[in-house]
Amino acid sequence: MMIYKKAPLPFRGQKMGWFEEFKTMLEAFPDCTTIIDVFGGSGLLAHQARRLRPDARVVWNDFDNYKERLARIPETNELKIKIAALLQEMGGGQKKKKIPPEIITSIKQVLRDHTQKFGYLDCITVSSWILFSGNYFKTWEEFEKEEKDFWYHRLLSAPYPAPDTYLNGLTVVREDWRVFFTDPVYDTNRTLFLLDPPYFFTDDYSYEGAMTYQDQSDLLDLMGSRNYCYFTNSNSALVFHIREFEGATRIIKKKAGISFSQKKLDEFIIYRHITMNQKEKELETECTRYARERGWLSIKLENTGHTGIPDRLYLKDGKAIFVEFKTPGSGRLSVFQSHWLERLTREQFTARTVWTMEEFKELIK
Repeated sequence: MMIYKKAPLPFRGQKMGWFEEFKTMLEAFPDCTTIIDVFGGSGLLAHQARRLRPDARVVWNDFDNYKERLARIPETNELKIKIAALLQEMGGGQKKKKIPPEIITSIKQVLRDHTQKFGYLDCITVSSWILFSGNYFKTWEEFEKEEKDFWYHRLLSAPYPAPDTYLNGLTVVREDWRVFFTDPVYDTNRTLFLLDPPYFFTDDYSYEGAMTYQDQSDLLDLMGSRNYCYFTNSNSALVFHIREFEGATRIIKKKAGISFSQKKLDEFIIYRHITMNQKEKELETECTRYARERGWLSIKLENTGHTGIPDRLYLKDGKAIFVEFKTPGSGRLSVFQSHWLERLTREQFTARTVWTMEEFKELIK
């Protein structure tokens, strides 16, 4: 089955050249049955994940409505032929040559006619043909009224091939990215979150919306103790958040140029595979043995249908104590684990996170 190494249509930040590293990362998650491409982009990561892991359900969050652009490829190819013909008047295959005003006027008329005919214009794709690298416009109205300083001949005449199998097997949704971190269906150690958010410095021409520092902080909190594969670079302060990425594996990619500044940055894949920590199991076993020796009844709270409920319930003399076991370095409490501890506490039960044997002894004394 064909595996695309780049997206069918132009998309900034589509992670071309990451295939081998991405494949290596996926091999570290053999037990994950659901893979979520949270920020979607061009769908390239979701596409590759589906081909490399046909046993897993892969969810593509079409954050930037890329699917519509793919559906409109026949129309875009029709437009491409017309624009390419106009650019031929500039002297054939020359690149990085400023387009003269008379050709710009003709291009605008072609785009205007196309928009009126189809009621749609793939602005990102058209921008990649005739604007200076990294510049985009979102709407035809914006394009028509705004004069751009950089217009270059960079269009190839070949049409874009129909992406007949590109989305095959994917579960396609379009949601706010936070939804996936609050849905109980995905709060499991068998879910892998692919996280390729827009960088802080990304303008909103090539994405539906850039990430703010608050968004990134929220994302770190929501990642909790989940499985993740996170893409970032050395321009992001996130690479210095050692605590948040504790226990993760970091792959450093060769330096990559950023089109609008040509600044060279180190790019990273950071991923973490969460399994039931052996020390955490040992702590739970040791504490339970200690409690039973002192007359406590211990109940393992599993398969209850309530995601995030504490690991164990200890009962004695009319007392009920709920315990979530964690060990240092094993990650944060998940959203649902925190929810249950807070809810049980509001109901006047004793509900605690226990990190050490000493804490447990103090709790049930």
